[in-house]
Amino acid sequence: MENGSMRPNFVRILLFILMLTLLAACRPESTPTSQSSLAPTFSEQDLLQTSVAQVTQSAFEILAFLPTATATSKATPLPEITQIATIARSATPEPTPTSDQPCNKAGAGVPFDITIPDDTPMYAGQEFIKTWRLVNRGSCKWTRLYKLVFYSQNSMGAQYEQFLSGEVLPGQAIDLSVKFFAPLAPGSYQSNWMLQDQDGNLFGIGFNADAPFYVKIIVTNDPTPTPTITLTPSPTP
Repeated sequence: MENGSMRPNFVRILLFILMLTLLAACRPESTPTSQSSLAPTFSEQDLLQTSVAQVTQSAFEILAFLPTATATSKATPLPEITQIATIARSATPEPTPTSDQPCNKAGAGVPFDITIPDDTPMYAGQEFIKTWRLVNRGSCKWTRLYKLVFYSQNSMGAQYEQFLSGEVLPGQAIDLSVKFFAPLAPGSYQSNWMLQDQDGNLFGIGFNADAPFYVKIIVTNDPTPTPTITLTPSPTP
């Protein structure tokens, strides 16, 4: 940068010297002195021209040693783009998977009525065993403290409650059996049952787990068949 700035300064000096030369050339000649003056001397114009020539020569010599400035085109910088501050958004928390099912809920297995389909005819006083297949549709495990309990209508001589024979995990099935006795009077009879957890809460099947499951029979008027006694003749003595 210093070498580049010195060159214009020398140019200005040269221009200034040239101006002085022109002014000196336009100056009227002085009155010639008498022959009686002292030894012949150089005129002021000759001295000025000599000085100009020397200064010019010196300037060119100095300029010859100065490095030539290379003209470079300097591109006009583009305006910087101001970055707009973005709002730091917090990450959306992942939803915690939750079960839509209640803790205790039963569902019908396949098949549901393993024995004694609905409206099965029975003789009065006939003993039979009803077996349901239930599936744990809830989110809680059925432990051995869960019970199968009588809920409503006719118990038909069955035991009112009994503990489960084993644990049932969600999604697993269990077969529950109850021994009944058909009533003595003819007619249609139904016995409703539900499950009960260790805290005494009842639950069953259906969308809201509040529907009982049941056994339904029809007692007919036909008498209970009696065994036929076959007499065996005794041997002749």
